[in-house]
Amino acid sequence: MSETPQPPRIDSVRELLLKQLGKLLTVEETLARSVLPKLKQEAQDEQLQQAVNEHLQQTQQHVQQLQAAFAELGAEPAGQEAEGLEGLKQERESVAAELAPAFRDGFNASAAMGTEHYEIAAYEAAIRLADALGETDVAVLLRATLEQEVQALEKLGTHATRLAEQGVKEPAVR
Repeated sequence: MSETPQPPRIDSVRELLLKQLGKLLTVEETLARSVLPKLKQEAQDEQLQQAVNEHLQQTQQHVQQLQAAFAELGAEPAGQEAEGLEGLKQERESVAAELAPAFRDGFNASAAMGTEHYEIAAYEAAIRLADALGETDVAVLLRATLEQEVQALEKLGTHATRLAEQGVKEPAVR
């Protein structure tokens, strides 16, 4: 009977930071390549479309900032499996399939907020690791991205609230 190969063991805070940066890189690349363009295309609300488009542009910059963080650490950018993002995507897809079209924009804004929370937590963890290692330049790059993620969360929250209130006032016709 063959044994399942074990992933390499993480033996240092530096290795843990590189793994965290790799997960973030995968998340940002996935968001830029497929998730945000799909959300932008599906959005019927012009204000939500604009907000998603703005965040798509920022997300493309986040990929570059993460690549710069890897370079600062003298490491090659290497994506890592991001199970959390996959779970969020699956959850969104399963609920979206059941929604009346009138509620999709509000739901999508709310679901995107979940992704922003996930990213914020991941960036905060990476910043703590970079700080612990004395990697000030890396921490500065990550903090700049974190600030944009927090702003994106706030904008999405505003849109989610507005669209939910609109849905209450104008319920979907069955």
